Amino acid sequence: MNSNYEHVLILEDDAVTAAHLSSTLSKHGITTVTRFESGFDVLHEVEHNKHPDLILCDLRLSDMDGLQFVRFLTETHYEGDIGFISGNDSRVLDVVQQLARSLGYSVLGGVTKPVTPNQVVRLLMARPINEPEQQPHSIYSLTANQIIKGVRTGALLPYYQPKVDIIDNRVIGFESLARWRDRKTDQILSPATFIPVAERFGIISELSLTFLKAVLSDFKQFDAFDEQVTVAVNFSIDSLSDRHLPDMLLDLLREYDVSPSRIVIEVTESRLANERINVLEVLARLHLAGFRLSIDDFGTGYSSLYRLKHTPFEELKLDRSFVQDAVRDNSAKAVIRSSMQLAKELNMQVVAEGVETAAEQQLVNEMGCGVMQGFRFAKPQPIESAFNIEWPLHQVSQVESHLTGDARV
Repeated sequence: MNSNYEHVLILEDDAVTAAHLSSTLSKHGITTVTRFESGFDVLHEVEHNKHPDLILCDLRLSDMDGLQFVRFLTETHYEGDIGFISGNDSRVLDVVQQLARSLGYSVLGGVTKPVTPNQVVRLLMARPINEPEQQPHSIYSLTANQIIKGVRTGALLPYYQPKVDIIDNRVIGFESLARWRDRKTDQILSPATFIPVAERFGIISELSLTFLKAVLSDFKQFDAFDEQVTVAVNFSIDSLSDRHLPDMLLDLLREYDVSPSRIVIEVTESRLANERINVLEVLARLHLAGFRLSIDDFGTGYSSLYRLKHTPFEELKLDRSFVQDAVRDNSAKAVIRSSMQLAKELNMQVVAEGVETAAEQQLVNEMGCGVMQGFRFAKPQPIESAFNIEWPLHQVSQVESHLTGDARV
C-alpha cells in the first residue's frame, strides 16, 4: 500500500461509485477523502487550496470529460498523482492516461466500473509512471556545458537491472541505465535531466561512448558473477547514424578485452520510425561484428513488419505499459500475444519489461515469455549492488495472488 497518500480527491458524479471508493480508501488508511461532482469545482479547489496527494477522476462527467479535465488541470500546477475511473472502452482509458503522461503527470493507472476493492488496492500499490520529480513542468535539467564538463569528470554513472530467466531461475543479462551524480548535492539524477539536452545539442555520441567505457570497466565484476552474462547498452539514432560507430566500439572492446557477443545494443522502436539507410548499415555492421541487437519498448512505435524482417534484431523487449495493463486489459494481452508470435517467426528472444507484481509475472509466463525485467526482481543499482536479486524468482506470494481476485464491493 502506498503510505504517501493522506488526502485523496474523488471526481465522480455517480454517488454509488463514489461511496464505494471512499469506503475502500478509508479502510486502507487514507485519512482524508473528499468528493466532487464537477470538474470545474475541482479545478477551483486545486488552484486556490492545498493540493490533494491523489486525484481519482471519472472520464465522463456532467460538465466535462476526463481529457478536458487533464488539459485544464495543467493550468493549476497540480503536482500530485492521478488515477482514472472509466465505464467506457478500455482503449479510451489508455488514451487519457497517455495524454496525462505526455503532459508530465504521475499516472497510477485506471479502474473500470463496476469498481472492486481489489482494483482500488492495486491502483494504490502501483508505482507511478512519470513521477513528479521527472515531470516536464517541474524537472531540473542540466545545461549543455554542465553535461560536457560532467562527462569528462566522471559524473556519468551506469546502474544495472537484471534480465532473468524464470524457467531456469538465473540471470542471463543486465541492462545498463545512465544516471548522473550531482557533485554539489551528491544526488543521483535520472536520464530525463541530461539525455534530451545531450541529444538537442549534439553531444549524445560523446556521452554514449563515455558511458560505454564506464560499463566496460565493470566487466571484471560481471565476469566474477557469470562469464557468459550479457550487458545491454542503449544507443540513440543520432549515434547509430555515424558510420564509424562500429569501428569505435570494436576499438573500445579490444582495449577492455570484452567480446562483442557480451554487448547488446538496444534501440528504441519509436526512434526507428524515420531511420536513415546509414542507420541500417551501422546496425548490420554491428551484427556482423558480433554484437547482439535488441529492439526496445516494442509496441509503442510504428515499426513496419518489413523493417523488422530486414533488420537483424535478435531480441524484442515488450514495453512495460503492455505488460502492466495485460493483467486487466484484453487489448494489451492481444498485443503481447501477437508480439510473441512475431518474435517466434523472426527467431527473436522476447523480454517482458516492467514486471512489478506476481500477477504480471505469472501472466506473461503463461503467455510463453520466460525472460523478464523489472522491479519484481530488482531495481536498477550501481555495480556494487547489482547482483542482489530476490530468489527464488518463480514464487508468487499469497498476498499478491489474492489481490488478483475479482471480489465485488
